[in-house]
Amino acid sequence: MHKSIRQSMAWLHSWTGLLLGWLLFAIFIMGTASYYRHEVNLWMQPKLAQYDVNQETAIKTAYQYLEEHATGAKTWYIGVASKQSPVTNIYWQKAEGGYESKTLDANTGKELNLSATQGGDFFYAFHYQLFGFPVMIGRVIVCLAAFIMFIALISGIITHKKIITDFFTLRTFKSQRSWLDFHNVSSVIALPFFLMITFTGLAIFFYIYLPWGIQKLYPEDRLQFFNEIRTQVIDDKTPVKDMQNLPLEVLLAKAQAQWGNKEIESITANKPNTNHAQITISQAEDHTITGNKPQITFDATTGKQLAATRNNSAIAALSFGVYGLHMATFAQPILRLAFFFSGVLGCFMIASGLLLWSLKRQIQNKSNTFHFGHYLVDRLNVATFVGLPVAMLAYMYSNRFVELRPGMPNYEIYTFFTVWLSSFIVALLTKKQWLWRSQLSIFVLVAVALPFFNVVYLTQNHLISDFRSYWLFFRVDIFFILFAGLGYFILKNIHPIQTKSREKLEKKLRVANTEVNAS
Repeated sequence: MHKSIRQSMAWLHSWTGLLLGWLLFAIFIMGTASYYRHEVNLWMQPKLAQYDVNQETAIKTAYQYLEEHATGAKTWYIGVASKQSPVTNIYWQKAEGGYESKTLDANTGKELNLSATQGGDFFYAFHYQLFGFPVMIGRVIVCLAAFIMFIALISGIITHKKIITDFFTLRTFKSQRSWLDFHNVSSVIALPFFLMITFTGLAIFFYIYLPWGIQKLYPEDRLQFFNEIRTQVIDDKTPVKDMQNLPLEVLLAKAQAQWGNKEIESITANKPNTNHAQITISQAEDHTITGNKPQITFDATTGKQLAATRNNSAIAALSFGVYGLHMATFAQPILRLAFFFSGVLGCFMIASGLLLWSLKRQIQNKSNTFHFGHYLVDRLNVATFVGLPVAMLAYMYSNRFVELRPGMPNYEIYTFFTVWLSSFIVALLTKKQWLWRSQLSIFVLVAVALPFFNVVYLTQNHLISDFRSYWLFFRVDIFFILFAGLGYFILKNIHPIQTKSREKLEKKLRVANTEVNAS
């Protein structure tokens, strides 16, 4: 018997979604949290909130530090302090090889001994390369998951012939139909976002699964491709010799004469204190989708402008556009919030799809015998959809209990994985009728308590004095309260879905048993 195209796509949609659904949920929720990773970084480094940033001072003090401590460096880089990151980050390539990096006070230029927390960067790195794997292996796994996601999206679009009707259909808390409607509505509302975010994620890592073009054109150094796509390369064929460079303030004044008083993102030096020395100054975000920031390169010995080295080629615009769309670097607050909640809808789409698959298979099961596959899927669902958010909250709680120092084990990450594993173990030992309610109750309590615990911590450590000083933390805390409310809503309404599905299953079993006895 031949299946129609929609039946084939429905089968493909179901099994591709199940294959890596839990991994996709983890990637999606981490990516969604990463839209506010800079805010999370400040939340987890509360001492930084007290810093006032003056870029001119930050550049001057950082350059003085490099002059004293990075003599003979082959290259150096200054990541200029800003409101998002109120410290100056520098690194340099040492003459004998290897790199060294420091974090400096933006006002004094002295080294800062901050907490060694990864902050929101942990969520960000987990999103695209997971954790505990070699970097490239992690990225390959994420790319594979993205391919599966793209297949699931396309097959889902083909399957739903009433896609417009599905948008307006939501039968709440009515057994299997509820999960189907939640899945359809969450899918359709943000469908353009899901297609865009999946495609751009794959496009960013094209060099992993389509490496042959770069290998052919750049056989000796594949990284040269990424250097050239950012900046027009300027070569000097004369022999290299030591030579005094102009003060950085002189070159900075030349750049500002063209740009006006624009915020500077970074300053890079190549072969400093030689006759080949080049200083490149880059503006901060320009809030365009391509995000290909204006930059100028100077001859550091003469002060001559070598080029306005922004690469304006079509390939560069495409590359930066893909990256900018995925990262939302251009997004202003309202649009960034829209991206964030689209990501939340993506989490709902994946979760409701897996819950629908599980519930549908249990209803179709005509025997009341124990089924290990259904048992395991139920526990994996709870440990992923509830346990993972609880682990993320535990990660942030641990930041307030333990101040990490360089060289210490990262107890925040240990806490994250310990809590996540504990959620799965508890799920394995919990009876089905208490499975969701027990872990959702924990999530709600942990989420609602964290903002209050945070206020107590900040007050006791004299890190806030009024609401204005608390604002940098409140803008993160408010999300905990919102998601605690969402968790409570699900907690109160998931029981009717479970009850009605169980009643439907029991009724089906009674009918099946009656038919067997009658025969």
